[in-house]
Amino acid sequence: MKDDGVGAGARAVFGTHDPALQARITKAAGHLEKSQYEYHMLFGVGTEDQKRLIEAGHTVFVLVSYGEAWFPWYMRRLAERPANLWFVVKSMLRS
Repeated sequence: MKDDGVGAGARAVFGTHDPALQARITKAAGHLEKSQYEYHMLFGVGTEDQKRLIEAGHTVFVLVSYGEAWFPWYMRRLAERPANLWFVVKSMLRS
């Protein structure tokens, strides 16, 4: 018997701020229950996308860095994908 994790409590976790990739993931996961996968996003980055996903019934976890190393942690996340910096700037300007 094939064990693909479905029904065994396994969930897929997708960490992305890219709306196009979110759409592709949602489409590819169309055969799954929404409780079987979730999105993880950084606090302050892509707030509108977070709201859109939640309104569509998806589970979205917003990651918040804390402690002494919060600033280097955020800088690493931004450096991994420089386009995230624009998400932060846009979010700050909308407030």
